[in-house]
Amino acid sequence: MRKALLIGTTGMLAQAAGELAAGAGKTVLAARNASAFRFANPRLDAGLRKIDADYARPSRFLGLIRPEAPFDMALTWIRPQAEEMRNAIARMMAKDALLVEVMGSGASRPGGFADKRAKAMRLFPHIRYAQVILGFVIEDGKSRWLTHEEISSAAIKAIRSGDKRTIAGRLEPWEKRP
Repeated sequence: MRKALLIGTTGMLAQAAGELAAGAGKTVLAARNASAFRFANPRLDAGLRKIDADYARPSRFLGLIRPEAPFDMALTWIRPQAEEMRNAIARMMAKDALLVEVMGSGASRPGGFADKRAKAMRLFPHIRYAQVILGFVIEDGKSRWLTHEEISSAAIKAIRSGDKRTIAGRLEPWEKRP
């Protein structure tokens, strides 16, 4: 049975979380209010193990999800400062697992977090690693942040393709960000 891990996916990434869960027999959702989350799909909800935990308390958080490992796939939205926690999650991934990390536009800057994280992930050659970097959209001369649907669509693309980096929207011109 394939097992999925979802972290930070109950809001803007809920649709993508459902896509990942659909490919798993068991899904572990770790979030501050995981117990309140529903996919609104009885089959997906039946395979969902909810863990109420805040990754701002990494020792407790990891202690709660570690017994569920190893994971065959994971989708995460975690702040960049949580690098040690990110590495602990990577160590919980099964051989040939897919780990998709979603990041904000600031991660895309030259030498920024996305590049540093991709380099750090070389320490985990047993897993396939993908990034989704969230940008913005320019419509009718005005810029806006991405909708939840656009964000989830980019994450789903990364899940399906396994491409090393997927850009949602655009990242340039930087000064046009909303």
